[in-house]
Amino acid sequence: NNMPYTNKIKMLEESYRLVETQIKTIESSEKVDTEKLTKLREAKNNYFNQLSQLRRAQYEENQQVGYGDE
Repeated sequence: NNMPYTNKIKMLEESYRLVETQIKTIESSEKVDTEKLTKLREAKNNYFNQLSQLRRAQYEENQQVGYGDE
């Protein structure tokens, strides 16, 4: 049952894309808010790390499915 992983991964991917868009917008503006940019970059890294962990956990769970059915 990968639904919990799938839903959480989709949510984090969307959050990651939104933060990435915000970062690009701030970077391209004339007056760069460095404090906000730093916080957004930290959030982006956090989402990336969470995605990596969930994808690894999902992969490991998939590998265990059917274990011993041979």
